[in-house]
Amino acid sequence: MEVIRRARATDIEALVRLFGARGEPLAAALRELMNTPNVTLVVAEDDNGVAGTAQLTLLRGLAWDGASRGLLEGIRAARRGVTSALLTWGIDEARRRGCTRVHLDSGLNRGDLRDFYARFGFEYSYQGFTRVL
Repeated sequence: MEVIRRARATDIEALVRLFGARGEPLAAALRELMNTPNVTLVVAEDDNGVAGTAQLTLLRGLAWDGASRGLLEGIRAARRGVTSALLTWGIDEARRRGCTRVHLDSGLNRGDLRDFYARFGFEYSYQGFTRVL
């Protein structure tokens, strides 16, 4: 059974491995995110250690009459059950923090993800533009 808790500095090495990344850039980003007030970075931990992670960023802007919304991203997990637990946590935490909606930032390069996310009430609803800088 997984326990979802706030990420700690001692988790950074395991998180870098989970993302398949090397070195300092991701570790530096993780340290910064852990200290950003509107960001909650969590890990799912099981008997073997860190089994997954997710980031929830609270946003408030002019869209939707200034309502708060959550951006759920960076979900990585060793297995689908952990992913389900992290999605459920993100939805519940966004609701608890007063968000009127939660957006899920996910690449759609895997067709099975749309059906999987739909089971949690997500609808493919956003098309926007991105510019690499």
